[in-house]
Amino acid sequence: MLKYDFLFKKGRIVDPANNRDFVGDIAVKGDKIAEVAKEINTSLAEQVIDISGKVIIPGIIDTHCHIARPNALGAGYRMLIKTGVTTAIDFAGPIEVIIGEITKYGCGLNIAVLEAVYPGKGIKNKNPTRAELEKVINKFLDSGAIGIKIIGGHYPLTPEASYNIIQLTNKEKGYAGFHVGTTETGSNVLGLEEAVKLAEGKPLHIAHINAYCRGYIEDPLLELKKAMNILKNSPNIISESHLAIHNACYGGINGNGIPMSYVLRNSLKAKGYQVSKEGLEEALRVEYAGVTALVGSQMEYIYSDEAIDYWKKHDYKVGICFPINRRRSAEVCVTEKDNGNFVVDAISSDAGAIPRNCILSHGLSLVRFCALTLSELVQKISLTPSRMLGLKNKGHLSIGADADITIFDPDNAKVAIVLIGGRVGMVSGIIFNNPGKLIVTERGANKLKKQEISLEVINLEDSLYLKGKRGGDK
Repeated sequence: MLKYDFLFKKGRIVDPANNRDFVGDIAVKGDKIAEVAKEINTSLAEQVIDISGKVIIPGIIDTHCHIARPNALGAGYRMLIKTGVTTAIDFAGPIEVIIGEITKYGCGLNIAVLEAVYPGKGIKNKNPTRAELEKVINKFLDSGAIGIKIIGGHYPLTPEASYNIIQLTNKEKGYAGFHVGTTETGSNVLGLEEAVKLAEGKPLHIAHINAYCRGYIEDPLLELKKAMNILKNSPNIISESHLAIHNACYGGINGNGIPMSYVLRNSLKAKGYQVSKEGLEEALRVEYAGVTALVGSQMEYIYSDEAIDYWKKHDYKVGICFPINRRRSAEVCVTEKDNGNFVVDAISSDAGAIPRNCILSHGLSLVRFCALTLSELVQKISLTPSRMLGLKNKGHLSIGADADITIFDPDNAKVAIVLIGGRVGMVSGIIFNNPGKLIVTERGANKLKKQEISLEVINLEDSLYLKGKRGGDK
């Protein structure tokens, strides 16, 4: 009997957890890494794949994406795996949509969910009672979500409600995520400052730090400096940033003809457009704004009259984008360090079914620019993300680790091969649609154990989220 199922030969192995960066071989048996060495005998493996010139890293873990999007028909899963992602956190849910999709569309991906709470989704208004919040938080945690997300930038709640969600989620040992902003601040550096205060030293994941440094309050460089200082002094906060130029918001219009998303409103204001349905239509017409639409098997940006027609045909319930994320903010959020440690913990995509899955492509641009080493990039897209969730067997290529592997061409960032749990998920753009796996806590597993869904149970007590940066292993 042959010893290994797969043997990848002559690839550049980059594994910062084990201080590896050399050209060599990796063998896989079942769902685990079986051997890593400069050379492994080819006669020991059933399938030998020469990956000369390619880089092999632990599977990319996307700590903030959006898979469950309207009219996506599973596109988010396909878009993630094509860019080398093996594990992801859906930063809004709904959990019931992921549960309904993950077996059919999952592409073998490991998916955790933070359930969003906002008016009309779990609560009635911007200032729900503590009892109302306690009820909905427990409902979502029981349903399989590992935690709760506050979408304060788009649908702001009062500071008191935001505070209660953070505190109650932590009380229940859930994972609290925050797109910052309340009725008193906004999706900006003041909202970031407020969010840290509302946490009162409790664990909190603050989303896409770069999005709060767009120059809405003061010079963006001053905002960056303030944001970095806030994070340096807040070991209870974990965070990520993304590298895309486009933002994302909901195109819905309320009964008064005003865009529902506050982020969308600010995006119109930033270029002097009227904050109204007519203002958004004009922004779409001149291609300042775009619409996210399903084109073939994936989501793409469309513009001008085509976008306006699509937006209206879908009763405005579509994704909208604006090119407002500053390049300098993105670069600083990725590279800034404090005493040798990255200030912002991870690089995310904030994508999935939003067409900006550029973790690897843009990350490699920073490597070529010498802003990061390749090992540092892998730290921010694989190793640290695994620790953020407490995924002990992921994020590294140790013997016995999960065989979640991403292999890519470093020259053009094209992903060649993706293995998830030792199963081939994608080769040269061809996807093998294996059922996905839902990452849950023990609480969620108890609820879902009778459903025909593959589960991975995690203990958040092992996570960087709950341990904190000074008490945990960073």
